[in-house]
Parts: sequence; structure tokens; C-alpha cells
Amino acid sequence: MDELTKIEHQDQRVLTTQQLAEQYETEPQIITNNFNRNKERYRFGAHYFVLEGEEKRRFLCENQFEFSNKDHSKLYLWTEKGCLLHAKSLKTDKAWEVYNHLVDNYFRAKEMFNIPKSLPEALRMAADLAERLEKQAPLVAFAETAARSKNSILIRELAKVCCKNGIETGEKRLYKKLREWGLIMHGSTEPYQEYVDRGYFEVSEGTHENTKGVFLHKVTRVLPKGQQYVMNRLRREA
Repeated sequence: MDELTKIEHQDQRVLTTQQLAEQYETEPQIITNNFNRNKERYRFGAHYFVLEGEEKRRFLCENQFEFSNKDHSKLYLWTEKGCLLHAKSLKTDKAWEVYNHLVDNYFRAKEMFNIPKSLPEALRMAADLAERLEKQAPLVAFAETAARSKNSILIRELAKVCCKNGIETGEKRLYKKLREWGLIMHGSTEPYQEYVDRGYFEVSEGTHENTKGVFLHKVTRVLPKGQQYVMNRLRREA
């Protein structure tokens, strides 16, 4: 994987369309086409920025590196969340592999390697790190246990495990988070088929009975691979 030129806009790491296409091993026009077809899913400032005119010229000068689209009237910059949406659109193993690498080694790297400017600041950072590691240790242990397990669990059960391991959440809040991540369909309790195929979830049919009769309903359970993914991601965001 090629070394990326690190660029920032509004105090967050971003990628240009050209960079993203190169990393995902596709063409810039495909990135652009996917964006144009799904514009309603993208939010300016959350998933992307677009620079024009003087702002674009100043950005190019400040970063001092070449873009193949430098003569275009607009320059699109993609945030971590924007790169996630593009990985979903491409639906290739390479895109998902690269996205996970970008999260750990590009977007989050800035947070991980802040250099203290004084001894007191260094001591505070060391104390904060020790506290985070202490809180995260149970989550790491659970994620490792989940990876070895053969059992699936309900999402409400996963929420209880989170609480026991220092992550304050509940069934509704966890569902909300899973929807924000794009794993569970909005307005539903069912996962997207993509994540069923990946082995994160399984969906079965259950029944419930009331005065009008017996009705079928779908039951979503989190498989060990999904448990590990959710716990690791919650741990990173804690």
C-alpha cells in the first residue's frame, strides 16, 4: 500500500478523490460517479468538503503536492466517514481492507501520536493512556473470547456485555450506533445483507402471539465475528 501524503482540512485528515481512487484500486471517475448517484447519503462537512476558487488555490499551494484534477473547478476532499461510504459503494474486498487500514494508520494516527510539549503534559498523557488501557482491558479480553466462541447473541445481550465491561449503552443506543455505522438498516432491526454475508450477523424467524393470532418476525443475532468487530469499534470510540 503506497505511502499517503497526509493532508488536513478544518482540523481533520482528508483524502482527495485521486488519493482515494488509488488506495481503493479504482478510477477517480468511478468515485465521482458513485458520489453523484448517492448524493443524498453524503453530508457536507461530515462526509466530504468541496473547495472552489481561491479556497482551492490556497489549499493546493499550502499542501504543495500535485493533483491530477488540479484544473477542475472543484476539489473534493473525503473524510473518514466519506471513505466508508465509498467502500460500501465499491463493495470490493480491497476497498474494505484499505478502509480498515486507513482508519488505523491514517485517520486515527493523528490522535495516537500527539507529541507532548512539556514534562507536565507528558505525565498527563501517560496517566490518561494508563487509564484508557485499564478501561479497555476487559473489552480486549471479551473481543478475544468472542473470536473463539461459536455462539451468537442478541443485540440486547451484547449491550449488557458492553455495560459490564465499562461501555455505557443499552439496546436502543446500541441499535442507534449500529445504524450510524451502516450495519443495521434505518427504521429496522435487520442488518444489511452485506454484513450477513461477512459473518457479522445472522437473521432467523421467530414468532409472537397476541389476541389476533400468531405472527412471524425476524430476529437478528450477532455472530462472534460481529461481536468482536462491534466491541473493538466501541473501544476505539470510547
